[in-house]
Amino acid sequence: MSDKLNNNMTVAQEMEFIQKKSDTLEKQITGYRTLGKRGMAVMCTLAGLFGLFHLWTACAGLYTAMIQRSVHLSFALVICMLKFSANRNLGAKKEPWGPYAFLGIGICTTIFLYFYVNKITASLAVHLSYFIVIAVGLFVARMFTKKKRIAKNEEVEKSIYWYDYCFILMSIISCWYITLNTNTLVMRQGIVTYVDQVCGVWLLLCILEATRRSIGRVLMAIGIAMILYCKFGYLCGGVFWHPGFKVAMIMRHFYLTDVGIWSTPIGVSSTYIAMFLLFGAALHATGLAELLLKIAKGVFGSMVGGPAKMAVVASSMFAMLSGSSTSNVATTGVITIPLMKRTGIPASLAGAVEAASSLGGQITPPVMGSAAFIMAEYLGVSYLSIVVAAALPAALYYVSVFTMIHFESHKIGAIGLPKSELPPWKGEAARKCYLFLPVIILVTLLILGFSALYAPFAAFIAAIVLSMFDKKTRLTPKKFFDVLSNAGQTLTVVAIPCAAAGFVVGTAGLTGLTPALTSLLTTLSQNNFVLTLVLTMLLCLLLGMGVPTTANYILMTIMTVPIMVKVGVMPLAAHLFCFYFGIMSELTPPVAITSYTASAIAGAPFWPTAFNAVRLAAVAYIVPYIFVFNTSLLLGTQKFTAGVFLVVVTACIGALSFSIGMAGFIRRKMFLWERFLICIGACLAIKPGTLTDILGIGIIGFVFAMQWLYKKNPKNYKKVIGA
Repeated sequence: MSDKLNNNMTVAQEMEFIQKKSDTLEKQITGYRTLGKRGMAVMCTLAGLFGLFHLWTACAGLYTAMIQRSVHLSFALVICMLKFSANRNLGAKKEPWGPYAFLGIGICTTIFLYFYVNKITASLAVHLSYFIVIAVGLFVARMFTKKKRIAKNEEVEKSIYWYDYCFILMSIISCWYITLNTNTLVMRQGIVTYVDQVCGVWLLLCILEATRRSIGRVLMAIGIAMILYCKFGYLCGGVFWHPGFKVAMIMRHFYLTDVGIWSTPIGVSSTYIAMFLLFGAALHATGLAELLLKIAKGVFGSMVGGPAKMAVVASSMFAMLSGSSTSNVATTGVITIPLMKRTGIPASLAGAVEAASSLGGQITPPVMGSAAFIMAEYLGVSYLSIVVAAALPAALYYVSVFTMIHFESHKIGAIGLPKSELPPWKGEAARKCYLFLPVIILVTLLILGFSALYAPFAAFIAAIVLSMFDKKTRLTPKKFFDVLSNAGQTLTVVAIPCAAAGFVVGTAGLTGLTPALTSLLTTLSQNNFVLTLVLTMLLCLLLGMGVPTTANYILMTIMTVPIMVKVGVMPLAAHLFCFYFGIMSELTPPVAITSYTASAIAGAPFWPTAFNAVRLAAVAYIVPYIFVFNTSLLLGTQKFTAGVFLVVVTACIGALSFSIGMAGFIRRKMFLWERFLICIGACLAIKPGTLTDILGIGIIGFVFAMQWLYKKNPKNYKKVIGA
């Protein structure tokens, strides 16, 4: 498929192009299967029923927590086993070991627990013989399955294999065992039976396999490590030692209570996140996404570096609907990146612009990568207070990225799109302004104090009603079910990491892992405030690599937030600090999945794209320090006074000046000393305090004056138009 768009493409054709390119990229990166007609019908039907279940519970009232969450997870696991390739689309010759290992563990555990619970004695030779027979059987099964895979020669997996059905069956049994026996389990008061343990082990294995397929090995490895730590903690030394727990105790804690798998993450996924994703799918169906893209292209397309600015604006708008950086790249990048390349922006920089712009989706209200809901639960505050507090840092990020792109475009000599290519957006925006009404309803209801479950439900209904106003977007029963199906498929990718994050939550509660980590980092930082922040930042960047937003935030909450609170950071600021740096791991090499996706679309090398993306998003590495030292930037945490307003203004000036220093251009290319000086001035302006504000703004003003008074460029500077 060509990277260039036909100048005469209609919006519908552009969106079709987006979808095709996005689908291709998703199969390469996410491991989505290309199912046949029957398989796709089954998967989409299940996803539609998944969405319908959550629409019904939002309308008619939730079930008890355990029932709601177990039904939710059963849908997610079954859809995951159908939708995601077992070998993550690595080619016909790559038969995965994961399914066989997990099935082997499940079979062995089922047999050995039967011996143990029923006190049946057997020699070591008998146990070994069982193990050998199972291992050999699975090895032979793998040989035949691999042979079948090679014969089919599917680069993108199309078939559903026998072990997929095994995991589907195990998922249904283990989840619905909780659904159907909730009252009985409560009455037992902690007594754990053989069936409890077997179903618990099966569910853990299904979650690990689903995580491996849909998210990757990093989060799967973390989940395995947590379970092993619960069992073998007595082998650890120092602050991490604990006596270890029996399988029955581990299964009781993780499977039979709401402090493990069924804890807050999966609870939030099965309520608030589900409803917001249904709302987002409805907005896409109304045509709002097309309208936003057309407006962004019409307003910014002809400016210097227009497509790059269009990428920032379009990504920020899409972010409010999806909150997923990879999704944003795949959706808007296939339009903006080719346009950027056509107007003189190098491929690696074009990919970096899209990656940095799309990353902001994770920190942008109202969704914030689904973390806003969980954050509200952990802090015990309203969802609206989280959204308000996160609004200014998100705005600072996007404004700084936009500013840097503006000056970067001038520096390299990028041009805008010809006016003949700009869509006639004003008339259409005026005619379709009613499409923004559901968003207005959502915000209004949240401000009025309605719950984060009711507000998106009401906005969802409004979006469905408004879709009827246009023949092109009018929802037939089939189209309505497609909306539910799209939401259900997206929800699956959120529910799986939420369930995997329950491993971390359960381990922390069972073993005391959080106090151990807090003690260790406190010792390393020696209670030094700044050093604690730096160590926490590095830990967040390390732990967050390759982990999706929701699970990422939960990891940060358990392992790093208590450290910051202990040294005196305000809890909300501590949560947002750890959340932001956990998210920045998606842009920070060596993993940088967002940059990888953008570089794939741009046809650029990964490393230059990743480093350019880090440079463009440099302000995001500073903003968290700003609101830790100056909580005035978290709106709603302090009474808004003239002093707070001044602090906000100087911080904004500092953030923008820092982005200019990173771009290295105002009226001419900056000398190295000018870039260094304006960055120092920016940091002083960001830091609260009258003296530092005066010094910072004075230094920034001096650099700006030099740009006007001294007009000679550094040696060897050339604009790289078309590079």
